[in-house]
Amino acid sequence: MLKTIILKLLVKYKYRNTKLKNEGQRCQYKFLNSNFSYANNISLKEDVHIGKGADFDGAGGISIGNGVIFAPDVCIYSRTHNFDSDDLQALPFDNVVLTSKVIIKDYVWVGRGAIILPGVIVGKGVIIGAGAIVSKNIPDYAIVVGNPAKVVKYRNKEKFEELLSLSDPFVYTKLGHQKILREKS
Repeated sequence: MLKTIILKLLVKYKYRNTKLKNEGQRCQYKFLNSNFSYANNISLKEDVHIGKGADFDGAGGISIGNGVIFAPDVCIYSRTHNFDSDDLQALPFDNVVLTSKVIIKDYVWVGRGAIILPGVIVGKGVIIGAGAIVSKNIPDYAIVVGNPAKVVKYRNKEKFEELLSLSDPFVYTKLGHQKILREKS
C-alpha cells in the first residue's frame, strides 16, 4: 500500500511539467521509466494505452489515433541526424536534425520493443509484431513483423469494420483488462 502511494507520487512529480499537444479521454501513459521528448508535439486521441518503458521523440510530431495500444518498450522517433547530404559538415553526422511527423491511425496494436522511425504513417487496424523496425508506411489492416517490418498478412477487413461500427469497440471498454488463456490451434 505504501509502495503504491509512493509510486503514484513519483509518477505525478515526474509528469508535473509534461504537457501533450492533445490528450483524449481514458489515455494511459504515465510510467516512471517512460520518456516523452518534445511532448508538446505529441497528440493522443481517445483510449490510447502506452506501455511502460516507452520512448517517444516528438520533435517532428507524433499523432496517435483512437484505441491505439502500445506494449512495453516501444520507441517512436520523429527526427534523425543529417548523415548523408551534399552539405554534410562533420562525421558521422553533423548538427542538423531532420524531422518528419509520425502518424498512427485508429485501433493499432504495437508489440513489445517495436521501433517506428521518422515519417512513417501506420494505417488503421495495423498490428506491428514485437521487435519490428518500421521504416516505411504500413497500409490499413496489415500485420507486419521483422527488421525491416514486412507485411505477412492482412486482418479481416469486414470483421474489423463490423466491430468498428459498434458504439464503443475498444477492447478495454468492451471487455475490460481480464485475459482468457486459450491454446492456439
